[in-house]
Amino acid sequence: ELEVTGLNDVVVVGYGTQRKSDLTGAISTIKADDFSKGVNASIDDLLKGKAAGVQVVQNGSQPGGGVSISIRGASSINAGTGPLFVIDGLPIDNSPVVMGTGQNYVTTPSPANPLSIINPGDIASIEVLKDASATAIYGARGANGVIMITTKKGVKGKITVNYNGYVGIQNISKYLQLMNAQQYKTTLNGIIAVGGGSTGEKVNEIQQGGTDWQKALSRSNAPVQNHELSFSGGNEKTTYLVSLNYYDQQGVVISSSYKRYNGRFNLASQISDRFDIGLHLASSYSQNDLVPVGFGFNELAGVMYAAYNFDPTLSIRDSLGNYEHSPYITIDNPIALALGKNALSQNNRTFGTIFGNYKILPSLTAKLNIGADINTEQRNVYVDKTTLDGLAANGTASILNGQRSNYLIEGTLAYDRTFDSHHLTVLAGATTQNFTNTANSSNASGFPSDALGTNNMGSGTQTTYQVGSSKASNSLLSYIGRVNYSFKSRYLLTGTFRADGSSRFGENNKFGYFPSVAAGWKISQEDFMKNISVINNFKLRASWGQTGNQEIGNYQSIVTFASGPNGVFNEEQTATQVPARLANPNLKWETTTQTDIGIDFSILNDRLSGSVDYYQKKTFDMLVDLPVPTSTGFNSILSNVGSIRNEGFEFSLQSLNVKGDFSWNSSVIFSTLKNKVLNLGSIPQIITGSAGVVSQISLIRPGLPLQSFFGYKIIGVWQKGDDFSKTKDPVVPGDLKYLDVNGDGTVNANDRVNLGNSFPKFSWSFGNSFSYKRISLDVFFQGVQGFKMLNNNLVDTYFPVNFRRNKLAEPYINRWTTENPSNKFPSFVTPLDQGQKPVNSYTVEDASYLRLQTATISYNFQLLKNTQTVYLTGQNLFTITKYDGIDPALNPNGTANFRVDFNAYPSARVFMLGIKLHL
Repeated sequence: ELEVTGLNDVVVVGYGTQRKSDLTGAISTIKADDFSKGVNASIDDLLKGKAAGVQVVQNGSQPGGGVSISIRGASSINAGTGPLFVIDGLPIDNSPVVMGTGQNYVTTPSPANPLSIINPGDIASIEVLKDASATAIYGARGANGVIMITTKKGVKGKITVNYNGYVGIQNISKYLQLMNAQQYKTTLNGIIAVGGGSTGEKVNEIQQGGTDWQKALSRSNAPVQNHELSFSGGNEKTTYLVSLNYYDQQGVVISSSYKRYNGRFNLASQISDRFDIGLHLASSYSQNDLVPVGFGFNELAGVMYAAYNFDPTLSIRDSLGNYEHSPYITIDNPIALALGKNALSQNNRTFGTIFGNYKILPSLTAKLNIGADINTEQRNVYVDKTTLDGLAANGTASILNGQRSNYLIEGTLAYDRTFDSHHLTVLAGATTQNFTNTANSSNASGFPSDALGTNNMGSGTQTTYQVGSSKASNSLLSYIGRVNYSFKSRYLLTGTFRADGSSRFGENNKFGYFPSVAAGWKISQEDFMKNISVINNFKLRASWGQTGNQEIGNYQSIVTFASGPNGVFNEEQTATQVPARLANPNLKWETTTQTDIGIDFSILNDRLSGSVDYYQKKTFDMLVDLPVPTSTGFNSILSNVGSIRNEGFEFSLQSLNVKGDFSWNSSVIFSTLKNKVLNLGSIPQIITGSAGVVSQISLIRPGLPLQSFFGYKIIGVWQKGDDFSKTKDPVVPGDLKYLDVNGDGTVNANDRVNLGNSFPKFSWSFGNSFSYKRISLDVFFQGVQGFKMLNNNLVDTYFPVNFRRNKLAEPYINRWTTENPSNKFPSFVTPLDQGQKPVNSYTVEDASYLRLQTATISYNFQLLKNTQTVYLTGQNLFTITKYDGIDPALNPNGTANFRVDFNAYPSARVFMLGIKLHL
């Protein structure tokens, strides 16, 4: 984190820079040397555990997989909760380019990560703006925090060449403990013998020893490699940097991979004493070979769902070479899904900024910044006839195209003057930004051959052709201002203001106004502190401000039209258009008011430094779908009502424990979070959330954290000696015993209770760096404590869709029997007799964990008069957790603050060998 660096270091803030010692806002900065070690496929990966109050959650471990980031909690139900990314002064659109998945291809709530196409090796530093003093300069986009990314610059002098590369191997770190073929046969036949299932479902034989479908899908020692080459140089007037990158990652699941090519050119030139210009330009091309992974089920199962549920007594292929299938299970063969449902995404992205600074007066500078981001993607999906879906349709093909473009023009004036004991900087400017996204798709089926895939869609059956297209845009027109004042470099004041005009909101609320104020006091510079030599720096700061959230999609305030049912006029069918929503001309942004009080300190000759913050965020005018009379033709209208509060403490500490030939540095980050829904307007509560066949997962109710799990409490298993007269439900010994909350003798929806939530009580990380002469060791631990996750694969074990699906081993092998009257696991003889109660205190699990995230040992040596480094890194080395899923750090549900584990692509344990050369 930045806190370990010097007080005179320059920190990037919105539309400018400041000295660290003059900051009044809550900002964490991570330098390149402190980024997360290991395989970092995208910018998000660099932040894991590196900044207090920032949650980075991997949605899926597949190459190029999605990541969710949350800064200081979640403040919205229907609007976005992710931060704004600003790369070299260009705010970017982080939405996926292609939203669809293709015909007969599993849907996923966690799309690929668009930031994965940016080379993390190009980044010099990342600033995380957290409080309103820091983020209000971004107005209607600042409520969820801002992440400022600064890329590397050229260094004057003769040309230097740097190479950083590694190769590594990846293996699945954990498999679900399912029943093997023999356990499956013995257990299911045992349940049939006592009245479960049916005699026709008896397991008779094990083919060729059966199949461990998880391991059959896995790729052992999957390779990953990364190569970065950069050239830097320049003279007193002009500096440049050119970088090239190649990244290639094979997935730990067969038929998945990600490949990326990057190029960057950064230039800075001093044209005259008054005028300088700069350019940041990057371009990338990537290929993502996908396997079907998501929340699909049954015939639309992804590969992991199929692997968890498919019959383990079957072999992969029969004697004729065809894929084996089970007559009892409506799921395709897992290997057929992996190899026969093909999806390849190809992405091109070019983005950058060009700017010029002109010094009108010695203290007055004008700046013009122009930026663009053009991101295109094509996804080709073909489902061949080796799969059940493909066979039924004689092959299906889909081509999905998308483009997202983003154009920025901004002009600012900066005044900077020191007089006597006063220092004043003033920033004022205007900015406009336009976003446009277009998409088109085509689908066909009924192909004579699988040979050409999507390359000859015209050969499909004409009656199956489907086409679609769309276009949407939104724009911002904004005015910004900031004043920084310091007296005697001791007393600091900051005031910020932004007026944001957004096309996304109603006619009556086109502009929003977002102010903030902050103050700082460098107490350590006061006379009464000068004799306290143990304290080197002690600064108190406080801030208040308002920011907004406009991430609700386009055209929500106006009536739009969608395709309606066909009408018949003059005996001919005619396409119709119908209104898609009610207009709301008063619709506007959600507003977050945030207060922050913080302390920055360093003691013992700066050997111990850190910061402490307390914050409280209250979001009001929250966007909620309010019910309306059905006579309107609609059920609801999106409106500004309701409020949510987030509050917590953040603590970061860096220490130089030992210095000399042997040195030891440590860093500790700790943060707490409390989330609470305060108001939902006229709505008493909202029950929402779904995964697979499970619905009504979570509760949104005033007084509880957002999206608290809502379900049944299990208090044991019915035993032979129990008093069955206390219940009206059809229970027998061996059935699960649920808490009858209202005591009416039956357990139904009225007996559901709050089962916890996905907001961690606290998150922490602990890093240590040891070095002795030329050898160093870096060890980084990460932990998240006190949060819950719905294990939806465990739901499939307790409430199976049908009898012959495979299950988790522990509950079934240790199930209740007359000889083993377990009070934890039921008999599974009639698991659905009490109805499905999938969200319960068994399936909602504590997912707290401690992980050794990375360990790196490196050796420095001299070559060509420069220091070179060779290193060995282990990633995801071990995890301590009580969670029964494959990885408590994953959330395939696609958000950071509502975690549902279902069919997650497995995490990898990685070992990599790398070298850094400076020539």
